[in-house]
Amino acid sequence: MSSKTESILLVEDNLVNQNVLSKQLQKAGFTVYVAGHGGEALDFLRTTKFWREQSTTGLDLGIVLMDIEMPIMNGLECTRKIRELHRSGDIVSHVPIMAVSANARVEQLRMARESGMDDAIAKPFRIVELLPKLEMLARRW
Repeated sequence: MSSKTESILLVEDNLVNQNVLSKQLQKAGFTVYVAGHGGEALDFLRTTKFWREQSTTGLDLGIVLMDIEMPIMNGLECTRKIRELHRSGDIVSHVPIMAVSANARVEQLRMARESGMDDAIAKPFRIVELLPKLEMLARRW
């Protein structure tokens, strides 16, 4: 994976899940940034090269791992907002987003795709299941 891909934004409200997944991803060689809800994720994206004003000087970010169910701003709403910002030009390129959900019903996965998420993985998962999905998503975008 490229150095850009090796940087992940984990958007997760559960502190235990944040810590466990961050440590697993770091052991796999990723730099991990954490946001506790969708609003924090949008604030973080403003500091990255995805954001128009930061496109040459912002942080490199490869992929967003987005929990679906969170307080303040859930993952579906945040993803829709990211896609709107891309269409308006505030975000200059496609932000790869993978849904992370404890509730992997067909309906919820459909809603994740409709919101603009690129892929999904159901909790609980093992890091060895996540890594190939991240690599495929990185190659695609």
